[in-house]
Parts: sequence; C-alpha cells; structure tokens
Amino acid sequence: MPDLSAAAGPHSDRPLATYKAIADAIGSAVADGTLKPGDRLPTHRDLAWHLKVTVTTVTRAYQEARRRGLIDGEVGRGTFVRDPEDTMAAAPNSLPAASARPVMDTPEDGGPVNLSINCPPLTLQREALAHTLADISRSNMMQQLLSYQYETGMREHREAAADWLGRVGIHATPHTALLTCGAQHANSIAFTTLARPGEVILTEPTTYPGTKSMAAQHGVRLEPVAVDEHGLRPDALDEAIRHHAPRALYTMPLLHNPLAYVTPEHRLREIAAVLARHSLPVIEDDVYGLLVPDRPPPLKCLLPDLTIYVTGTSKSMAPGLRVGIMAVPEMMFSRMAAGVRASCWMVPPVMGEVMRRWVQDGVADAITAELRRDVQERRAEVDALFAEATAFAPHVETPQGHPYSYHLWLPLPAPWRAESFVATAQRMGVLVLPGESFAVGRHRPPPAIRLCTGTVGGLTRLRDGIRLLARAVTSQPEDLMAMV
Repeated sequence: MPDLSAAAGPHSDRPLATYKAIADAIGSAVADGTLKPGDRLPTHRDLAWHLKVTVTTVTRAYQEARRRGLIDGEVGRGTFVRDPEDTMAAAPNSLPAASARPVMDTPEDGGPVNLSINCPPLTLQREALAHTLADISRSNMMQQLLSYQYETGMREHREAAADWLGRVGIHATPHTALLTCGAQHANSIAFTTLARPGEVILTEPTTYPGTKSMAAQHGVRLEPVAVDEHGLRPDALDEAIRHHAPRALYTMPLLHNPLAYVTPEHRLREIAAVLARHSLPVIEDDVYGLLVPDRPPPLKCLLPDLTIYVTGTSKSMAPGLRVGIMAVPEMMFSRMAAGVRASCWMVPPVMGEVMRRWVQDGVADAITAELRRDVQERRAEVDALFAEATAFAPHVETPQGHPYSYHLWLPLPAPWRAESFVATAQRMGVLVLPGESFAVGRHRPPPAIRLCTGTVGGLTRLRDGIRLLARAVTSQPEDLMAMV
C-alpha cells in the first residue's frame, strides 16, 4: 500500500475534502505505478486507523475512487485496483464507474445478489429454442438465413413483427414495421435520424441509463420535462418545447424505467394534444408493453403520424433474443431503414426467424403470460418482506412501482445518501443502482435506489437480496458501516 499519510490526518494542509484527498492519493499511486492493477487495498477500518480518520471518510474515499474508475470491489474478497484497459470513462450522460458494468449473471450460491439489472426468468424459452433451432436446421431456409438480406429485414419477419405489434393495438404492415438489433439499437436509430449533435431531445427527469449513454455518444442533449405520479405533465411539456426547440420527445409512458408508473389514457391524450400542436415527433419506448393487461393505448395509436414506436423481444421473450421492432410513420420508413444499414447492415436473419416462429406458433404469447405471473409473484415477495422489516420503522418507505413492473423505486430515509447506500449494500452482498444514475441534466432526485426483482437464481435469491436491503434501509449508516 502506498503512503497516504499526506492525504489526511491532523497535519494535512490540503484544501480538498479529506475523502477526495485520499482518492487523489490513490490516483497518484496508480499513475506512478506504486499501485498496480490487481493490488488489494486495506480494509476500511485498517486504512481509517492508519490515517487517523473515520471509517465513513475512508468509505467515501473508496466510493470516489470507484467513481473515477480507479478501483473496484468484490464482496468477500476486498477492494482492488482496476486495470486501466478495463475502466469505462465517465461521460455526462453515463453511469458512474462503480455501476457502469453491472454483473450480468450471478451464481445460484455465493456471490452478490444482482438486483441492478432485470433478468426475466428463462423457463419456457430453453426448450422452445431447442425445438425451434432443430426445426430451422431441417427446413429449406438455411441458405436464405445464412445470406445477406435487405436492411429492412425479411418480409415474413416484418409480417410477424406487425402481428406482434397488433397485441398492443398498433396497426402495422411490412411497410411500417422495421426490425433492428434490439430496442436499444432502434432508439439509437431514431435519435440519430431525428437529431444532430448539439440538438435537444426531451425526456423525463429520470430515464433509462442506456438512453443517457446513447445520447452522450451521439452528442444529443437530453433536457428533462417535469412529471407527476401520472407521468409527463402536459403543461411542462408545452413549456419545454417552447423553451428548448427540441427535435423530438423520448418517453417511456408504460412501466417507466426507473419509476415504474403507467401513464393513464386521459394523460396520454393530453400529451398527444401538446405534441400535435407543435408537430413534435415522439419516440415511444414500450419494451415492457405486453406485461400490463388492460393497458392504456400506446401514444402510437393516438398520434400515428408523429410517433416512432419501439419495442423488442428481450423483455417479452428472452434477453438474448436481440430483435428490436419499430413501428414508424410510412414517410419515415426509408430514413430509419438507412439507419439500420449504416449501423449494422441487417438484423441477423436467424434471430428474426426465431422471433417469427415464436410469434406465429404461440410460444411468444405463452412466455408473456408466464412473465406476467412471475412478476406478480416476485412483487408479492418484496412487499411481504418489506412489510415485515418496516413494521417498527414507520419512517421507512416501501418500494414503489406498478404491480406488473420488474423495476421498483425505493426512496431512502435520512441520513442515507444514494451512493453510500449502494456501496454499503454491495458490501453486504446486494447490487442495486443509485437514483442519480437515472438523472437527466441538472435534475437531482431525492435519495433513492432502483432495484429489479428479475434476479438470476429465482425467488430464493430475490428473498436473500430483499432481506439484506430491508435490513440496510431500516438501519443507520454508521451502524452498518461498522459491521461490513
């Protein structure tokens, strides 16, 4: 361990906050080679004793060093210096370094419980894929599926996509349904088609971090529009359009990520009226659209000529089936198709064929029904465990969100801050994301975290993670930091 004594202690004359001075010292040690990738840092207690500071100060210093991409932590093993080649540089619209690369999979036993990313259960999908791939291999389509196709996707695949869009009430044809390599790819095409670098796209004050990163990569500026419990406020949207002269609105009115609300039909009609009055295009992200029975109509149904509707198979069928589906105004179809060609040339035909068969033979509908059952069961577990844990802590709120949402929003009681809570939860063995990861522009949400109930490992792992989170949120920071 390098000598950090100059960074803190009673004789320090550094003008920076002590925790930042410690983080600076770690950075200097990494830069001059004193600390090398893989080196283990002292425990919080040991470094606090050595520097004659509080454990909380060291905790904040390590959090700051993580944010800068200098170090990383592994539950049960400690804190280590990161390899510079493995560090993701922080951008204005990107995740903090500490949460920039969420673990995509966790073992059934041991390791952290990952509530930072939604991983819907794979039940029917495994057997269905095995049968589908076997059928494809025996078909006479192999030559076609292994060859180049048009950027718009094979016609029969677009017909299946139009069929799938009909499940949420959208009338589409092969001339308005476009395939992409996932919903994120579809949103990227919409962003780059509608806005140039430096131009503005409006969105909710908190939004999906992937959208923030995508906007930053393309140089598009996101500006927040105020919301209430029903979603976007029409008056705030009208004012934002007049003030920012945006190129489009990006919104997620159904099962919003991270706030997990569903915008009711009367509010959607008010939003559509504002957009129509200004002739402003809207990108409607509806990847969870099929989870809610008796859902309100998509904006696409209310504003068909201005709405670019985006959904996909990753949240409704399987995460690894990367097929995005866009329903676009016919006059925009060729421009959007050009975006597919420029960015990936075409959607892999084999994936498109799996999607087509699952839509047409009922597998996709069966998976959706299973997901609806699963998300309700997981939400019931979360509600029961939090009710038990907070029975004698009336100041603690329970996770908020729609009953069919895999994402939940958990406000934190004082004196918790989101970043320190996330770091403490990680040391306890649970991965979640701070509310700040979702903030747009200058918006700063009250202290909160987003958690996902779609854990790898099923209900057992979910229960383990929720018990630990409930324990953390009902405790004082200093009590937990002394224990982990």
